[in-house]
Amino acid sequence: MANFIVTYDLNGPHPSHKEMDDHLQRLTARRGRVLESVWWVSYPGTAAALRDQLKTILGAEDLLLVIEAKSAAWTKLLVKNDSFIEAWNKAA
Repeated sequence: MANFIVTYDLNGPHPSHKEMDDHLQRLTARRGRVLESVWWVSYPGTAAALRDQLKTILGAEDLLLVIEAKSAAWTKLLVKNDSFIEAWNKAA
């Protein structure tokens, strides 16, 4: 498993943020929203493979960025720090 940062801008009527959240949850059990439209995702494949899984729900006007992350630093996140640190370390 690798750690990925996924961020997106939804510019059309579909998917909604809820639909995108649900789609991410179906892809992996280990994920968390770290900022409003930024997710941490533990995924067994490559950034390109994760992108391909995510873009199946996106419209032509939507934007998506998937980054494999080796290290991170933060101040406050939407997820609880302790659970995020534990999950990050398990995926690294």
